[in-house]
Amino acid sequence: MAKVKFEDTLKGLEDIVEQLEKGDLSLDEALSKYENGIKLYKQCVSMLEDAEKKIKILVKDGNGVLRSKDFEAEVNK
Repeated sequence: MAKVKFEDTLKGLEDIVEQLEKGDLSLDEALSKYENGIKLYKQCVSMLEDAEKKIKILVKDGNGVLRSKDFEAEVNK
């Protein structure tokens, strides 16, 4: 199974939002699109959280030596 790219998932979500904003869908179609949009949104959030866990930040310690720290640890300070 091929890995789904974040950009493709986001594009699908953007397309759904555009279709819903036009307002020319039936109630059933709109509800179906909305439910699919929620699934895509959750996939995007999950992908971003996974990427965030992988990001490291380089910071200088007191001696001027570069050390890596987890992104999340720095953000939550």
